[in-house]
Amino acid sequence: MAIKNSGTKLKFSEIEDEFGQNPQRSLGSYQTTHPDFGNKNLGELTNLPLDTGIPTSGQIKFSDFYSKRLNVVVDLHSSGNATFNHNAYTNRFANNNYNIVGNYRNSVTKSTWQGGKKIIIHINQQFGSENATNTNDFALEMGDISDTVTNAWPTATIFAIDVGSSGLVGGKGGNGGDRGNEETSGEDGGNGTSGMKIHSGFQDEITGESRIFGGGGGGGSGSGAEQNDWGDRNSARGGGGGGGAGLPFGEGGNEGGAGEDGTATSGGEGENGTYDAEAEGGDGGDGGAPGQPGGNATGGKSIEGSNGNGGSAGNQYVFY
Repeated sequence: MAIKNSGTKLKFSEIEDEFGQNPQRSLGSYQTTHPDFGNKNLGELTNLPLDTGIPTSGQIKFSDFYSKRLNVVVDLHSSGNATFNHNAYTNRFANNNYNIVGNYRNSVTKSTWQGGKKIIIHINQQFGSENATNTNDFALEMGDISDTVTNAWPTATIFAIDVGSSGLVGGKGGNGGDRGNEETSGEDGGNGTSGMKIHSGFQDEITGESRIFGGGGGGGSGSGAEQNDWGDRNSARGGGGGGGAGLPFGEGGNEGGAGEDGTATSGGEGENGTYDAEAEGGDGGDGGAPGQPGGNATGGKSIEGSNGNGGSAGNQYVFY
């Protein structure tokens, strides 16, 4: 387990049990300035200490190690994933995609967990939701916490989630509604899916939280319009809805030929409806920005049905 609290004498062997044996068998080797100290720079994480509060240089003493624990960086920074529901435990940690700060232990498994460890989930690639279908789907999950479930973090684990400058965890953007023709209503925009699955009441550190987002909803499309005046038939079509922001982005209505596609960070513009004399199609709504619903279609004159509504946004987080 994490090293005991102060109050009783701390043995050097207890420090080695937690952090591993360094070649010099010295306290100084557990500082980042020592040449034997490894895995201090991982992705965008630099000069990582053995654990928070342990001096990285200068004087070091036994009392600095009370209540400290092994730090493990799960590697979500060297490669990303585009599908959905990617699991930091089963897809990464269980496949040995991690590094131990200090590098004085070769590995750590659940059977040798010894209680509390600190897991740093470092994300510096893009994790998207290409195959997601609803708001309960997500791009990435931190993994379950249980002492009885095999593929889960032990309950004494503490976490830090760090999203680097190149990292994004995003739900899928909703597609814009397709245009209504002169005889049909507009279509509702598609819903976005969610960003990350974490535990309800999660209170550990999250850095770069703004780079975790639900997909934006797709914009609704405009209704078509038709007007007959003394035998003259006038008709107009509605505008396609814009695609929602996301990973991947939502496509504009009519496959991008009408409403504008979204991007990873912004929704696409809806298309204006056409007009013919007194017939005016409704204007397509804009796609939603990250975590925002799509816009409703608006306007129109002599429309045949109703304008489409914008799709719902995905959630930044869904919870276990």
